[in-house]
Amino acid sequence: MIQKMTGALAGAALAIVAQVGHAYGSEGHSIVAEIAQRRLDADAQAAVRALLGGGSMAAVSSWADDVRGARRDTYNWHFVDIPMAAATYDAARDCAATAKGDCIVAELDRLRHALACAPTAVERKEALEFAIHFVGDLHQPLHAVLEKLGGNGQPIAGLVHGATCARDGCDVRQQYGNLHALWDTGLIRLSSWSWGAYVDRLEAGPLKDPGVQALGDATNVAGWAEQTHAVARQAWDVEAPLDKDGALVIDDAYYRKAMPLLDKELAVAGLRLARFLNDACAGGNCQAAAGGEPAR
Repeated sequence: MIQKMTGALAGAALAIVAQVGHAYGSEGHSIVAEIAQRRLDADAQAAVRALLGGGSMAAVSSWADDVRGARRDTYNWHFVDIPMAAATYDAARDCAATAKGDCIVAELDRLRHALACAPTAVERKEALEFAIHFVGDLHQPLHAVLEKLGGNGQPIAGLVHGATCARDGCDVRQQYGNLHALWDTGLIRLSSWSWGAYVDRLEAGPLKDPGVQALGDATNVAGWAEQTHAVARQAWDVEAPLDKDGALVIDDAYYRKAMPLLDKELAVAGLRLARFLNDACAGGNCQAAAGGEPAR
């Protein structure tokens, strides 16, 4: 069947199979987790240390993707399908309960409570690992838009001369295939050789921005979704044309406009994850995570 498709359609179909449902790749999730771990307060540090056995948040930041195939009821927790034309989140429209779960907004609200009050360490550890991942997911712009499976069905084409590309540039159709995958992993990999170096760049730039810091203090998860959705509307366009096969043309101009959007999303996600965990673990709320009794 695929052999009979045009090259563009075949590439898009294969990319959909490979990418549907995934948000930031391991690099993006590690970036968000590392930014957050550097900003945990004493209570949250103690809770995370107890639950992860001293391991890093980055090391478990992709666990939720690893178990998704076996736990189908968690599938829809990785995203929220807000229609492109809508400006606001509507729980009845965007977060209906299904056999695959409801949506990331509802699940993050549940996780906030589970981190503080789940009765066993096993449950609290799972809540922590899901929270680390889902806060990252909610700040991947294409995980807050409905159309074409969040951009998995939008093929891309073109060359980008990123920092990690050879002189002739990187072929985005060949390497990433669709718009969702470009924002999952492509832009990060085009711009940096390692996720640690990417964190350093964010620490030196966006994370020093008072506006970014103010956004990082926001605690309303539905508001996070609406802000990410607004970025998705820019990410889908950024004045990029379509080629004759319907592929979004990704060139250096798109890349230059997209990277500040991505940098801000990753920085804000890290700050919000830290705030999310600090609030959940405040005072006695997370006493159980360090071995005591759960808060009542």
